[in-house]
Amino acid sequence: MLCTEPPTPAVTATRSAGKGRMRIPGEKRSSQPDECGNRAGVFAEAVRDNLMDLAWSMLSKETRGMRMGVWATRNEIDMQEAYRAAYDSDHPSRPSMMEDFRTTILSLWPLEDLTELGVAPTTYLDDDHAFAFLPFGLTGDESKVSRGRMMSGLIVPMLLEDNEWRVDLPSWRLLQQPGQD
Repeated sequence: MLCTEPPTPAVTATRSAGKGRMRIPGEKRSSQPDECGNRAGVFAEAVRDNLMDLAWSMLSKETRGMRMGVWATRNEIDMQEAYRAAYDSDHPSRPSMMEDFRTTILSLWPLEDLTELGVAPTTYLDDDHAFAFLPFGLTGDESKVSRGRMMSGLIVPMLLEDNEWRVDLPSWRLLQQPGQD
């Protein structure tokens, strides 16, 4: 399959430099995985292990704001309450917000896909935007990929924000969960 548009966060991709395969846009700056890719890996592990406060803290500001708005709208909750739940881990609505967040992610990335993920070299669009690639089925010594080969995995959009790489998933605002209109 030839993809002409940038991948969305929902993409589970096969990556190769050859024709007919999805190619992640941008350039590699190193042949080794870096902090950006490692942070994407920590995010995926946090979701897998149901450490949603950690996963939430790794989102870009725009993505957190979007998720707050979607959650508040779906649940008919005032945005001030949604904001409090998003930033106060003791807020009574926080568990519901985090469960909605995890359910949304797992509707795109099945839980079984979040095990045995590796980290490949990051592909940079510019100094502030990158795509981390987390290939499936890597364990132990294989967990870091430094050479190019065709692999299936997760593509995670990343944004450098406040001098820290954050997961940037604003397009997820367009997703509807099953059973919700």
